[in-house]
Amino acid sequence: ARAHATMATRALASLAPAPRSRALTSARGRAAPASRRPLVTPRASAGDAPVSDSTQASETPPAPSSSVVVFGANGKTGRRCVARAAAAGARVVACTRAGDFSSAGLENARLVEARAGDVSKATDADLRKILRGCDAAIFAASASPSGGTPQEVDKAGLVKVAAACVAENVKRLVIVSSGSVSKPLSPVYVFLNFFGGVMRAKIEGEDAIRAMYVARENCDYVVIRPGGLTEDPARGASSVELNQGDTKSGRISREDVASLCVAVAMAAGTDDARNATFECYYADTANDLSDVGFANALNAFSPSSANDGSNGSVRPTGREQRGETWADLLDGLEPDRPGVAQQGWGPSL
Repeated sequence: ARAHATMATRALASLAPAPRSRALTSARGRAAPASRRPLVTPRASAGDAPVSDSTQASETPPAPSSSVVVFGANGKTGRRCVARAAAAGARVVACTRAGDFSSAGLENARLVEARAGDVSKATDADLRKILRGCDAAIFAASASPSGGTPQEVDKAGLVKVAAACVAENVKRLVIVSSGSVSKPLSPVYVFLNFFGGVMRAKIEGEDAIRAMYVARENCDYVVIRPGGLTEDPARGASSVELNQGDTKSGRISREDVASLCVAVAMAAGTDDARNATFECYYADTANDLSDVGFANALNAFSPSSANDGSNGSVRPTGREQRGETWADLLDGLEPDRPGVAQQGWGPSL
């Protein structure tokens, strides 16, 4: 177990920027431990001396440190998850409805294998075969006009994938859900749920997984609830805030959501984020959930001059998490109450 945790940690380091010299303290008052994970030599930057051709020819590519299956790999977030996982040195199975996935231009493209895996149509046996032998799975699939309804994909498809993960002892299932999904009266929920009841399907899928994973010793789940997704460049872990309780949200780039998903997946087999649900957004876009729908629509945020999300109008929850690296962000997240549903009260399609 210790050897596996070390390999996962080294892979996590490849997703993170070099840590700053100062210690960072989370909103919960805990300083990020400087020696929690082993030091990993960073990759060579563009300004470093080039490696000679003879050196490159003599090098043997290292064996993958982990294996990850990504469902919804042709989606905007799913494709980025494939790219991040391969770049981190994981063997990646990119599952799409038709089995088509282009790895051209990806770092470590040799580690990517395309497979057909339509979660709305695949049999239990199909899914088990896809997942057999992998360490983690990322569920980034969602409903689309050509890919199935929310009930078929976001709920039933997720439940089928989770059952296959349990049957194959996959260490971790990472689920990309949505901020405000547990609050039917929030503006974001009301607006998004008009699209075929997608928010209701997502929270029902989440709650089904919570019930399914009660008392599972060898496998766990993690639910990630991004705020409003953008196509902007990545800003990195130090710009991101995590929260628990679905009371705050904001905006976040798909690039950083993918990096977070892969960091969580690569931590499979450790206690980091085990059976946890959390929201993610940029700290300087944070708003109370009752206001975030309108802020997202108007692209109107009030970042503080310190760029730390300390907007005076936003009530702190006491469960905010900040960190310099993705690993730091995951430290201290609280697990869900076993089997307890999180669907809130309110009318829903």
